[in-house]
Amino acid sequence: MDQPVIIKAQVRSSLWLLMSSVATRFGRETLRGLTGCKLGMQGARVLIHLLEQEGLRCASLANAVGLEATALSHLMRSLANQGLIQRARASGDQRGIEVSLTEKGREVAQTCREVNARTEELLVAGLEKKDVQNLHAILSRMSANLETNAASPP
Repeated sequence: MDQPVIIKAQVRSSLWLLMSSVATRFGRETLRGLTGCKLGMQGARVLIHLLEQEGLRCASLANAVGLEATALSHLMRSLANQGLIQRARASGDQRGIEVSLTEKGREVAQTCREVNARTEELLVAGLEKKDVQNLHAILSRMSANLETNAASPP
């Protein structure tokens, strides 16, 4: 009796799959260091960004952390309920909302940044400084390409 022939297909990761995999594992590793915080990776990113740029408008914050406005709105509600951020109408423009950290939020954000830095060290371990600089430049350019594309009409 003939046995069926099993052909093993070589799996080839696309750039998108590889980047997604690294980002997911990076986030998972970072969150492991944030035990006790009721934050996901998106919440941690928002807090770190607010630590570095206090008093951002929601639209700028959404763009900076790569979230849709609706997703950011839900996240902002959760972070406010935890006492980590405060939202206020922008001075001079009552339509805009500015977001800033509370004292508790600043402490949690600092912890997030420290854990994130340790995870980043793990991520680039064994890479030459020049390679890390090149990687940063490449990823920045790729992000700018996507930003330019998002701004142009379809």
